[in-house]
Amino acid sequence: MESVRRITRVLEVESMGAVVPIDLSLPSDARVCNGLQAMVVGLFPRVVSRDDFGELSLSFNGKAIHPFHQLVPYESSRAPMATPARLDLLSLSTPLTPSSRVTGFYRDLNAQVEPFVPYRVRLSLNLLIA
Repeated sequence: MESVRRITRVLEVESMGAVVPIDLSLPSDARVCNGLQAMVVGLFPRVVSRDDFGELSLSFNGKAIHPFHQLVPYESSRAPMATPARLDLLSLSTPLTPSSRVTGFYRDLNAQVEPFVPYRVRLSLNLLIA
């Protein structure tokens, strides 16, 4: 019987322009990654909503499949974006090999005004489990 499991990892961004490496082990019974969500977590009083707060690049199956390389938005509660759907789950259908790894990086794009405030990026993957 198949089921869906969501795994979430939090990336810590400590400095402006930082590149945070990603290397995640997936469950051995995961067969397909069918969704992805990346959200900037934090409050930045001097930053309005932006489509280009950071950059995320992910590869699956030992870098054999590279389905995701996009900008990560930040949505301010004071000035929400006109299209908040960008923060929803991105649909994927990436087949996974047993004991697959997800590798890649998140890069801060210097969207904050000085002084820099450390923040987190929550990365969630929806996995089809066999």
